[in-house]
Amino acid sequence: MGKWVVLLQRAIFFFLALFVILLPHSVKGARHAWIIAFWIWLAALLIERKRLVSQPLVLPLLAFIVLSGISTALSPDPYLSWGYMKLVCYTALIGTLFAQNLHRLSQIRILIVLLLLSASAAAAFTAWQYTYGIGVRVMAIGGDNQLFGAGIRPLDVITEVDGRSVHTPPQLLAALHDANLHSLVHVDFLRGAPTERHSTAFEVAAGGFDPHSLELVRAKPIRAQGTLRHYGIFAEVLMPMGCFAWALFMGSLPQHRWRALLFVLIFLAITATIFATETRAALAGLVVGCVLAVLLLVRRRARLWMVVGLAVLAVGATLWIQHTRGLGWVARRDAGTQYRWLMWQDGMRLAKQHPWFGVGMATVQNHWRQWNIRAFETYHAYWNFHSDFVQIAAERGFLTLAAWLWFEIAYLVFLFRLVTRARRQNRFAATIAVGVLSGLVAFLFPSLVESALNDDALVMLLFFSFGVALAIDRLLRQPGALDVD
Repeated sequence: MGKWVVLLQRAIFFFLALFVILLPHSVKGARHAWIIAFWIWLAALLIERKRLVSQPLVLPLLAFIVLSGISTALSPDPYLSWGYMKLVCYTALIGTLFAQNLHRLSQIRILIVLLLLSASAAAAFTAWQYTYGIGVRVMAIGGDNQLFGAGIRPLDVITEVDGRSVHTPPQLLAALHDANLHSLVHVDFLRGAPTERHSTAFEVAAGGFDPHSLELVRAKPIRAQGTLRHYGIFAEVLMPMGCFAWALFMGSLPQHRWRALLFVLIFLAITATIFATETRAALAGLVVGCVLAVLLLVRRRARLWMVVGLAVLAVGATLWIQHTRGLGWVARRDAGTQYRWLMWQDGMRLAKQHPWFGVGMATVQNHWRQWNIRAFETYHAYWNFHSDFVQIAAERGFLTLAAWLWFEIAYLVFLFRLVTRARRQNRFAATIAVGVLSGLVAFLFPSLVESALNDDALVMLLFFSFGVALAIDRLLRQPGALDVD
């Protein structure tokens, strides 16, 4: 039985490691990895007949989940609300999975390093997209062109022709020229921002493909979105990872210069990628989280220089956003800002009309006309309330919002105390605790202006960090568990 338990524990850690590797790249892959680890863990509990270790913050998190469940049960469209209720349940399951299955500090180090290396790979992929391109952009197209008849329009990005990848205009024209006469040519293309994948087909007419009235250029991303297919989600997922990299850089010992250099390079790569997403909230959150890490990890003499460097980063972010999007941090005339303002107003109106358990998660998609959601009518864009707090109040009521605020405040207090305790026992544990804390504070900024809790990737990352913090809290009391300095 002992051998089986050891094998199961190794399998659990393997899938936990796979989870952090996949998280910056594939939401489905990361979800499958932690679910497999969870079922293996349940099997190990049955074989070993071992009880769960007690965890802090259970009551506020349980209250949030239970109240969200009541809102789902009372929803006018429970089948819609249940899809988001599963995401709510992930919060407890992922946090518990990591908290209960990390038995040594070295395991936490492995997971964090793998996470940051995977984030670096996402940054490298973004750099490759901006240099090599993502396809061929159609700048202009005549109405008599065969591609136009197939549905291709200006600014569409053609990525494949009959399964053949294209990255330059000559490659695209060669692929179309090589198509057999009267054959059906399949074309894959991207449209919009964030980009959506489409496909079409057309028959090559007599004389072959005619490239006239067609202006083509090598396509680069309008806003970086990695493989997560949304620049906002991509930026918000990279943001806490950047806080981890910065904290590890700040917490590196003077004799570990190469390690510090690695972490600062990872931080710069992640920061550059967030810049490429052109996402204001993520940039602001990153700066604030990193400032907090400086205050907690750096001595007073060095704080000034670090804060000045982060201030330069904030100024650079401001100039970059103004250059690329023509916006300041608060752009009242921007359509996105006006959309948010309308959604906040209507969200709070719905919350006041349904104060106990809200209108139900995701039900606004079906009932927006009935509830007079003005932004949907004005902009014909059917998104969310663009604020976690407004979203929870409108969809799940003020009781659930109070439970979430209870959890966030209790979690912040817990992390500050954890940092204080870890400082007296282990430098690396304190550094990771600061990374979790700075990532949480950074997360609070996007959550003010985005419905971040609707994003699977960000929720999984947030509660992975939560599980790591709970594990550190337990390891500080466990003899021999602090095997990393």
